Amino acid sequence: MAIGQKLEEARNRKGISLREASESTKIRGDYLSAFESSSFDIKLPEVYLRGFVRLYARFLDLDQEAVLADLDLELGNTSSKSSKKSLGSITSNETESSEFSNKKTSSNSKNTGGYRTLQKPIILVVSFLLLLILIIALLISAFSDTDEDKIISDQPTNQGSVKENIPNSESNQANINSIVSETFVLKLAAIGPISLLIIDDQGNGNPMDFKGLDVGWESEITISKSFRCHCSDLENLRFAIDDGKEKKVDGSGAGNFSWSP
Repeated sequence: MAIGQKLEEARNRKGISLREASESTKIRGDYLSAFESSSFDIKLPEVYLRGFVRLYARFLDLDQEAVLADLDLELGNTSSKSSKKSLGSITSNETESSEFSNKKTSSNSKNTGGYRTLQKPIILVVSFLLLLILIIALLISAFSDTDEDKIISDQPTNQGSVKENIPNSESNQANINSIVSETFVLKLAAIGPISLLIIDDQGNGNPMDFKGLDVGWESEITISKSFRCHCSDLENLRFAIDDGKEKKVDGSGAGNFSWSP
C-alpha cells in the first residue's frame, strides 16, 4: 500500500478533515494533501519533509519508523547500497595487493642465494663509500656554518628586533586552528507549547528535531557555523547566541528562519 493511501485511511478512521488535521499539527493543508497523494516533490528540504511526515504519522497513530521507511522508498534513497559496494571493492584490492606482496617476497628470497659469495666484498665497498660521503658532508657543513655565522654577525644590530617580531609557523598554525574550531552555543527556550522544532546545523549537516515542547522548556546546542530552524509555533520560541541577548522570532504559526555569524 502506498504511503499516501496509508495516511489518508488513517485520517478517515479518526473521522477528521484535512483542515482539522492541519490546525492540529500546524502543517499546511496543501502539504498534507500532497502527502496523502504520495506527491513529495513540493520543494521542501528533505529534513523538513521527513519532519512533517513523521509528525503527521504520529498524529494519526501510525508507526513513524515504518512510514519513514516507506518515504525513503518513495524518494529513492540508495546510499547504503552504493556504500556496501564501494567497501567490497576496497577489500578486494587490499587482498590482491597482499597476495602480490607475498609472491614478490617469496621470489626475492629465492634469488638471494646466488649472491651470498659476493656479500663481503660488496659490504666493504659500500661501507667505504658511505664513510667517504659522510666525511665530505661534514666538511661542507662546517664551511657552510662558518659563512652563515659571518653573514649574521655583519647584519646591523636593529635586525634582531625585527626578526623577533615575526610570528613563527607554530603560532600561525595555532591561530588557524583556533579560527577553524570556533563554535557557538545556541540557547533555545519555549514560552508556550511547541509541537515541532527542527534545528539544522549547517556546519556539520546534522539536523535535530524536538517534539511536544511545553512552556518553560530550555536547551543549549553547540553549532559550528550557522543554522536553519523550522518551528510549528514561531511566537512561542526565543533564542540567544552564546551570552547574547534573548531574541524573539518574527511571525506566528509554522515557519522557518536562519542565523549566521
